Amino acid sequence: LKAGGPSERASGRRPTEASLWGGGTAAAPCAAMNEYEYIYMKKRKDFGRYCNFDDVEPKILGQVDLDLTRGDMYVEQTVLNLTLDNIPQQSDHSVNTARVQTRSRAMIHIEGGWPKEVDYQEAQETLKWRKRLEKDPSFVTTVKQLTKNTIPCLEMNCTIDLFEHYFHQQEPEHLPESLSMKTIALFKDPADEKRSVTKIGWHPEGPTKVVGSYSNLRFQRMTDEMPMASFIWDINERNVPLTELRTTSPLISCQYNHKNPDTLLGGCYNGLLNFYDLRKGPTPVSKSAVEVSHYDPVYDVVWLQSKTGTECASVSSDGRLLFWDVRNMTEFTDECVLTDGGKDEPKTLGGVSLEWMQEAGPTKYLVGTEHGIILSCTRRPKKPVEIGSWFGSEDRGGYGRHFGPVYGLKRNPFHPKFFLSVGDWCGKMWMEELKGPMLQTPYYPAFLSAAAWSPTRAGVFFLCRHDGRLDTWDYFYRMNEVSLSQKISDCSLTSLSMQAGGSLLAVGDSEGVITLMQLCDGLVQPGPNEKNLIGQMFDRETKREKNLEAIKKLSNANKKDDGQGREPVAIDPTEYQAREKSFFADVGMTGDDLGTTMGGGEDELRLEIDFGLGDQTQRSLQRAGAAPTLRCAVGGMPILQSAEKSLVAAAGAVARDAHEPPARPPLTSRAARVRA
Repeated sequence: LKAGGPSERASGRRPTEASLWGGGTAAAPCAAMNEYEYIYMKKRKDFGRYCNFDDVEPKILGQVDLDLTRGDMYVEQTVLNLTLDNIPQQSDHSVNTARVQTRSRAMIHIEGGWPKEVDYQEAQETLKWRKRLEKDPSFVTTVKQLTKNTIPCLEMNCTIDLFEHYFHQQEPEHLPESLSMKTIALFKDPADEKRSVTKIGWHPEGPTKVVGSYSNLRFQRMTDEMPMASFIWDINERNVPLTELRTTSPLISCQYNHKNPDTLLGGCYNGLLNFYDLRKGPTPVSKSAVEVSHYDPVYDVVWLQSKTGTECASVSSDGRLLFWDVRNMTEFTDECVLTDGGKDEPKTLGGVSLEWMQEAGPTKYLVGTEHGIILSCTRRPKKPVEIGSWFGSEDRGGYGRHFGPVYGLKRNPFHPKFFLSVGDWCGKMWMEELKGPMLQTPYYPAFLSAAAWSPTRAGVFFLCRHDGRLDTWDYFYRMNEVSLSQKISDCSLTSLSMQAGGSLLAVGDSEGVITLMQLCDGLVQPGPNEKNLIGQMFDRETKREKNLEAIKKLSNANKKDDGQGREPVAIDPTEYQAREKSFFADVGMTGDDLGTTMGGGEDELRLEIDFGLGDQTQRSLQRAGAAPTLRCAVGGMPILQSAEKSLVAAAGAVARDAHEPPARPPLTSRAARVRA
C-alpha cells in the first residue's frame, strides 16, 4: 500500500488518495518475467471499512508463454496419493490438575475500634473512656433502639433451642440404604508387556502408598524381554510410580514391615527372598542364599511380631514353610515341611497362601495348599514346627475341602478363631475347632482368586472373581445373597488388599492395573452391636456343626457295633412253614399252599378285611369304587404287598368322604394284625 508517493505528487494527485500495487516483480531462475501493475484508488476516509465484493467479468492480467525447455527442471511424479475430507482434526487429552500448595501462616489479631487518643493496651484509659461514654445521653437512646431488633431474636431462641442435640448418645437402628463403591484412581503398569498384579500391600502409616508385585504366573509364558521391576505408588500421584523395586526375578509377593515402614520383604519367582531398604535405594540390600531358599515361586510372605522387627515367614509351592531373620539371610531360622499327615509315606503339599495374626496366637500359622486343604501349623520355642490340623482332609477326619488351590486365606479381625478361604468357585468359613467348613457361599460361575475382611465391620468381607467383578457380603444384614456386586475390570481380578482404615480397597487384575475403590459409609461404619451379634451367629453355627458331628460319630459307632455283634441267622424250613400256616389261620385265610408258591397258576387266595365302617362311609366307598370289605387276589404275588396296595386305595377314599364316626372299633383284631 503506497500513499502520497513521488509519482502521485508529480501527477498532481491529492495527498488523501492512495495507490494499491497489484502484482510485483518475480525473478525467474533463467530469465526475468514481465512486470504487471494494477493501481487501486481509494480515499483516505474510506480506509478501515469493510470490503463489498461484487461479481465482475474475468479479466486477464498477465500471460506466460509456453516454454518446453523449462520441463527439464522438474522430475515427473508418477505416484500421487491425495486424501481430502472435511472432518475436523480432534485429539483427546487428559491432564491432572496441579496440586494445591498449602502453607501455615501466623496471624495477629489486634483489638480495634478505639479512638486514636486512647491506648487500648492500658486498662485504665479504656475504663475511663467507657464510663464517659455511658454518661452520654445519646448512648442510652442508641442502646434502646438496638434492643428492639435484638429482643425478637432472643425470643426465638427461647422458643426453639438452636443448640439442642437431637437423639444425643442414642444408637441409630439400621436404615435400608443402597450400598455403593466408586473408583477414585487407576495405577497402570508402565511396562509394555502385560503382567498380573500378584500381591498388593498398603503402607502401615496410612493410606498414602501402596506396593504392587507384578509377574506372569502362566506356565512358560514369561518372555526374556519382560521387565522384572515392581513399583510403589503414591495415592495422590497416579501417572508415575513413586519408587521402583529392582530385582533379577519377578516379585510374586511383597509386604511392608509394620514396625519399620522403610523396609520391605519380597518373594521372587525363582524362590529367593529380597530385603529392601528404601533409604538405601531401589535395589535389594540382601538376598537369601540359593541353597537354603525355596525351589518354587514364593507365593506369600508375612512379617512377624518381634522385639527387633526383623523376623518373617514365607511359603512356597515346594511344600515348605520357612522362617527368616532379615539380619542374616544366609540361612533360615526354622522350617516346616507341609505334608498330608500320612504315617507311612506322607505326601508333600505345596503352599500358595499364608495367614498369621497376633491376636489369634503368635505361634499359630494357617497355610493354604494347592490340594484345597488348609493346614494349621504351630511354632513353639526350641521345638520343631508341627502341623496340628488338616482342615478339609478326608484322610484326617475332615470334609469340605476346596477343589482347587487355596489362593486366599484371611482371619476375621474381630473373631480370630474364624477364618475365610477361597479356592475354587466358592468361599468357605472355617473354625479352628471344626474339621469342616462352617458356612459356605453359593458356587459362582467364575473362579475366585482373593478375599479380604473389612477391618471396621465384623460381618463384611469381599471376594474377587475371574470375570472382573468384586462381590461384597454383609452377614450382619443378610446371609443368603450378595449385598453388592461391582464390575471392576473387563479382565480377571487377581489380588485384593484392604486398607487399615476400612474405606479404601485396592484391587489388582491380570493386565497390571491396580484399581483404588472408595467404599460408602454403609460398608465402613459398623452397625449397632455388630461385633457381638456376629460373634453370636458364629457361635451358633459352631454349635450346630459340633452337634452334627456328634450325631454322625454316634451313628457310625452303632453301625460298627451292629456289624460286629451280628451273626448269620439259620432258617429252619419246617418251623418257618408252621409259623406261616398259623399266621394265615389267624387272619381267616384258606388254601393249600397259603400263598407260598410264587409261580402263579390256578390257585388263588383271597383276603377279606372288615373295616367296621359306618353307613355313610360305606356309601362313600361304594361311590369311589371300593367296598367296605377288601378282597384282593394274590395268585403269584406276596400277600402283604397286595394287601398294602388295597389298603392305600381304600384309605384315600375314607380320608376324602368319611365324616360319620364308626359304630364300632375301627379295626377288628384280625385286621389290626394284618396291618401290623
